[in-house]
Amino acid sequence: MYAFRKVGVESTDILVNLWAETFTQAYHDIHSLKNIRTYCDQNYSAGDATAILSSDQFDCIIAYREEVPVGYYLLNYQSCPTPLDGASSELKQIYILSSEYGAGLGRILAEHAFDVARRAGSKWIWLCVSNSNYRAQKFYKKLNFEPVASGPILVVGTDELSSTIMTLCIEE
Repeated sequence: MYAFRKVGVESTDILVNLWAETFTQAYHDIHSLKNIRTYCDQNYSAGDATAILSSDQFDCIIAYREEVPVGYYLLNYQSCPTPLDGASSELKQIYILSSEYGAGLGRILAEHAFDVARRAGSKWIWLCVSNSNYRAQKFYKKLNFEPVASGPILVVGTDELSSTIMTLCIEE
């Protein structure tokens, strides 16, 4: 049903569009449209996408359904700020279009990311999730992520949000 493609700078426009659309859909009931637009303008530019997609520090995988991009994840090969017993990678972003909610795509993308990180030598996956994003928190708990520390303050326009760092051991 879904095809997954590791993408590079040739997919800058696709990633920028997915960033804005999925972020807006995920946070429309938490933030004002003005704050969402401000956040997207400050964080999701073509320059930002090009920098990430041309870096060896990141892998970007886009999910397609019938050649239409419907979700993605960014895996950042960066160690967790909380010490862990073994190498770790950050699941920097994982978002899907709301049309795919409930179809299992989020879990499939997450498991794909776990496999990629495992092959890169990571024992752990970590992420930072907003404490006000209850949908994401529930999703990560279903995947057996555990909270380990307070995360940074996330700024979306004029909103300041607390966050939590969560980890999952992916060692087989």
